[in-house]
Amino acid sequence: MMYWRMVLLLLVACCAKVSAQEIDVAGLIGVWKLERSGFIEAGTEVIKDFDACRLSRNFVFRSDNTVDYTYYEGNLDTCYVAEVETYQWKLEGDTLVLESRGYVGYYLLKMEEKGDLRMEAVKEESTATGDEMLDKMLNTVHFDVYRKQSKPVNCADCRVVLKL
Repeated sequence: MMYWRMVLLLLVACCAKVSAQEIDVAGLIGVWKLERSGFIEAGTEVIKDFDACRLSRNFVFRSDNTVDYTYYEGNLDTCYVAEVETYQWKLEGDTLVLESRGYVGYYLLKMEEKGDLRMEAVKEESTATGDEMLDKMLNTVHFDVYRKQSKPVNCADCRVVLKL
């Protein structure tokens, strides 16, 4: 009985490894605009209620392994763009690694059928803090889905506010 459990575990581990998607590096180069964002709660995707301002967030991947991330915040009337953040990027199989000034982030990538790019944060090991709300936040898996664009991204419907 124990032998079959070990064989089953080995098969599951092998199949999980084989099913990892290879990401085409050349296909990643370009402008990717946020289409939807959310988190996984009790095995179900919960989509965040973002308007056109927040949905203007985007990545610009370059062939020199740099990527610019433009972050929009606010709503249609108070939309502002934060400073563009530049990272070094590399792919390790289906995992995107972003590095900048001591920060290292890991994101599981998946190219979806419609040509969308799904980025799911790889959950880091965390120990319980005793604060129920903080522990829930630390253990929540977040994801973003981006769609490739043919031109730079901005928020045409937003009244952009200059950040002081």
